Parts: sequence; structure tokens; C-alpha cells
Amino acid sequence: MTSQQPETTHGAPADEHGHGHSVAGWAGVGTALVGFLILSLAVVFTSLLWGIIGGVVILASLVVAYVLSKTGHGVTTASGEAVGAGRPGR
Repeated sequence: MTSQQPETTHGAPADEHGHGHSVAGWAGVGTALVGFLILSLAVVFTSLLWGIIGGVVILASLVVAYVLSKTGHGVTTASGEAVGAGRPGR
């Protein structure tokens, strides 16, 4: 028996996929949360206008996350590829 630990080839799942480790991700989720807040207030106060505004803000969160990711604020590997975009063959 040896006291050496087996060598691991993969990091933690959160590190491997880049969950929550980018400005693009945080900005996209934050914007979506604001949109859902507006949308939920529109339901409570029965306002179609605020419902439409909330929906637009939610859709804008996708654009915000995409643009920030493409401008280099997303999670990337050392070679510049997006993390989690494709898994290597095993």
C-alpha cells in the first residue's frame, strides 16, 4: 500500500463548467432577476405595460450575457475556448 493519492484528471464540476465564475454570467442573471421582479410586480398590480417591460428586460438579459461573453468577460480556457462549450472525447 502506498500513501500517495490517486492522480485526478478533472477539477471540481463547478470549475470544469465555469458555473458562476464570470462577469457575463453574473450580469445576465442579475438583469434577469430585475426583469422577473418587474414582471412579478406587474402581476400583483395587474399592469400590462409593466408586464411587457419586465419581459423585455428578461430578454435583454440574454443579450447582456451574450455580448459580455463575446467581449471577453465570460469564462474561457487557456486556449480561449468557452468553458463547457464542448467536452473532450474520453
